[in-house]
Amino acid sequence: MGAGGCVSSGGTGMICRPPTIAPIIRLEFVLPETLRGKAIGIGRRPLNSEINIGLIAHLPFTQNCEDRTGSGYVVESHNIEHTTDGPGGELMAAAAFNGLNSGIKIERHPRLNFGRDAFSIAVWVKTNRLTDVVGDIVSKFDLDARRGFNLGIITNTGVTTTTQPNYRNIHFGIDNAKLSDRWTDCGRPGRAVQILSLAAIRGNLYAGTTELEAGETGHLWRYAEDGEWTDLGAAPEGCNSVTSIAEYEGALHCCTGRYNPVGSRLGPPKNERPGGRVYRVEPDGTWIECGHPGSQDAVPEETPTMGYETGKADEAMSLTVYRGELYVTSNHRRGAFKYESDGHWKRIGPNERIMSFTVYRDRLYALINGGPVYRYEGGDQWTYCGTPARSTQTYGAVTYQDNLYVGTWPECEVLRYGGGEAWVNVGRVGYEREVMALALYNGKVYLGTLPMGNVWRMDQEDFTFVGNLDNTPTVFLRRVWSMAVYQGKLFGGTLPSGHVLSIEAGRMATHDHSLEAGWRHIAAVRDESCLKLYLDGRPVATSSTYSSNDYDLSNDAPLKIGFGNSHRFHGSMCDLRTYGRAISPHEILQLSDQAHA
Repeated sequence: MGAGGCVSSGGTGMICRPPTIAPIIRLEFVLPETLRGKAIGIGRRPLNSEINIGLIAHLPFTQNCEDRTGSGYVVESHNIEHTTDGPGGELMAAAAFNGLNSGIKIERHPRLNFGRDAFSIAVWVKTNRLTDVVGDIVSKFDLDARRGFNLGIITNTGVTTTTQPNYRNIHFGIDNAKLSDRWTDCGRPGRAVQILSLAAIRGNLYAGTTELEAGETGHLWRYAEDGEWTDLGAAPEGCNSVTSIAEYEGALHCCTGRYNPVGSRLGPPKNERPGGRVYRVEPDGTWIECGHPGSQDAVPEETPTMGYETGKADEAMSLTVYRGELYVTSNHRRGAFKYESDGHWKRIGPNERIMSFTVYRDRLYALINGGPVYRYEGGDQWTYCGTPARSTQTYGAVTYQDNLYVGTWPECEVLRYGGGEAWVNVGRVGYEREVMALALYNGKVYLGTLPMGNVWRMDQEDFTFVGNLDNTPTVFLRRVWSMAVYQGKLFGGTLPSGHVLSIEAGRMATHDHSLEAGWRHIAAVRDESCLKLYLDGRPVATSSTYSSNDYDLSNDAPLKIGFGNSHRFHGSMCDLRTYGRAISPHEILQLSDQAHA
């Protein structure tokens, strides 16, 4: 028998290897109640021994990252801080992940290849209120085959003018290279010609629209299923667009604008009323004005101006929550604006026209007209992060496999940030001219484009055509402007048809609410016909149904904890359990309750 244990892998990494003996199928042990929690850090209330049936991996994170089932796994960890501030108090062990280079990898093993069988994951996670992008919890996913599963807390950030269509949403997905045969038309909200924004907030999908005829105004809409939309009101100024939507301090916010359709070859605007304000929308439908960013020293409305950088504060967009504060741009003015209070917005630089924001590794980045990218340093200070080659406009971004990617005009190229001022060209998207919306969905990045109104999937350094969303005839420029993940599907908004469409890749259960900070218990279950998500013991989401025979998840990828296809996890985990069966709602309730006894 050889000696097992954990050894340094260099730096701050550890590799834990089991003794070289025949693997133990299941290791169960019972401790005196006075030692529970102290000994293995899994809580104060005794768990029924039946909870260990089918337990194939268990990481309680007591001083190390070893698996406690005796299954013979090789576990490699990096930059994990072990603490005793778990959900049960100071006696409960936890592992802190720094969001930069922390991670745990369990090498491939037959017991972790679930194939067509049921499985479950249960874990306590702790997040900070100021952490906007939380990241991957657990994944085992083959990128080339598009096969496996992903579980994470996802923020899609940098999606054109919406910026944050998904904010701290729990996503649990499986795939076996499956894709719907066609896109589903989810209707046209009102008389929209443009879906400027889509956002999944508080269990609903919202859309902000542009209407172009004289006397028409932009509206805020809520999806009511089966292609129907509920009108939540028109822009109070009477302007033609509701440009951006976000949740801030528990309330729905949106902003308004005067969209210039000349840039989309749709002629001059017939409604020239200016927008540019930010609003809070109350549950009863009342719109409360929260100020007019950039208006204090803007070019007067009666002054004739031309072009896009007019100096007028007539189009607010790209609402973004960053570290608990609200940011916005004024499209025809320079700089970003931060909300202070009582309707007051403070200009914080840079001296550039900002198209969108994105949050990457807990830092706010601005995507600039002309192509540059800047990083916010606080106050009114920004750092120049280079200009992607050949780009004259950059306003779409996505975080994928812990890397920041942006899309560009006029070559429709995708580039990866290389640090400093460096950008690495990944490739051109088909025969298109501009990357519009980008979104991470079920382990892959999807991109909307101009001028054909297509959607593509990023497959390593290649791009796969996924479908055309807008084929309006006699129109030169067609766009997939906005995207959001909602109810397990990817939604895209178009110009000039003004329709929203959706598609399903694999199966996903999504909790379409912002995850509240603190310790929360998450359970993800694959059973024979659907995926289920539980939060703090309560069922919160279910996927569409499937045949288990269609979803063989077998792959040679390792089991990754705290990293994967999104952002590296930033927060803490406790009592991570993986089961080779579908655990019951009662068992999930028991696991979620143990720390509160």
